[in-house]
Amino acid sequence: MPISASTNDKRPPAGELKKPEIRVDYIHDRQVIIAPNRGKRPHDTQTPTAVAPTGPIHDIFSPEEIEKMHGRGLLEVGGKKNWRIKVIKNLFPVLGRDNPKAYGYQEVVIETPEYGVELAQLGEQHIAELLRVYGQRVKVLQKDKRIKYILVFKNNGGRAGASLNHAHSQIFASEYVPPHIITRRQRAEEYRITHGSDYYSDLLIQEERGPRWIASGDSVCALTPYASLYNYEAWIMPWRRVDNISQLRPKEIREMASLLRKILAALYQEGLPYNYYLHQVVADQSEHMYLRIAPRRDVWAGVELGSRLVVNTVPPEEAAEFYRTSFKKRG
Repeated sequence: MPISASTNDKRPPAGELKKPEIRVDYIHDRQVIIAPNRGKRPHDTQTPTAVAPTGPIHDIFSPEEIEKMHGRGLLEVGGKKNWRIKVIKNLFPVLGRDNPKAYGYQEVVIETPEYGVELAQLGEQHIAELLRVYGQRVKVLQKDKRIKYILVFKNNGGRAGASLNHAHSQIFASEYVPPHIITRRQRAEEYRITHGSDYYSDLLIQEERGPRWIASGDSVCALTPYASLYNYEAWIMPWRRVDNISQLRPKEIREMASLLRKILAALYQEGLPYNYYLHQVVADQSEHMYLRIAPRRDVWAGVELGSRLVVNTVPPEEAAEFYRTSFKKRG
């Protein structure tokens, strides 16, 4: 079983892929048509945009509202009156400890007390604090013996599912493990048995310094996956095999924060909405965690919904070049 259909793959340089091609990622059960010229097709419909509020803004995540509704919350970074990051319970959860049919937790991580400030505009130190907050909450939630799966995620922009403009992310913990996560674990285990090594560690060795490589530090690296589902999709991974974010070392946190900020800054400059997320299966300590950034420029239409074949109009080699160029401009 190859790492992907890209084993020993000689990709053309960025911008030179002329014809569409199907790419398959067996481990993640992805089938993608990379169609670089598809994005140039004519359009006569308007791209939906967020409607700016016309009246006074009611910011439910302002420090005053949070104090009124939640008090100290679940976790604070900084003082009670001068917190920088705060975790609270979701007031409209889809899971709950009092719901036997959908047991779990849903928490909101308010990333800054300032309304209208994007995560991409915050400093590396602040983003490192945010990653540490994720790790602290994951460590708490996994102590509940009923919890089997934890998802940390962020929706940024209306097309990415964000319903509020105040910068925030969420932590979702459930006793239900999604089927595609189970499949991914099974296939990664098949790879380990067949090859005697970790799939993701081998992936990093194969991709290092190749056309899909974005950047790396001593402890963490970033790349664009061979069969990217999304335009400009990127993964940030520690070199060391770590199964969840609570186990990252201080240097890994700092390097991940640096790469995340640079990637988000590149997307912010282009006005691209995005999701990011990372998974954890609590019982599986052999996982290799990664943070997946999924920009949401294109809307999935009939081909994607009907066939489950995703059409991606930006080759990952081109996306990696986009990020590398952005990194150089920012120093």
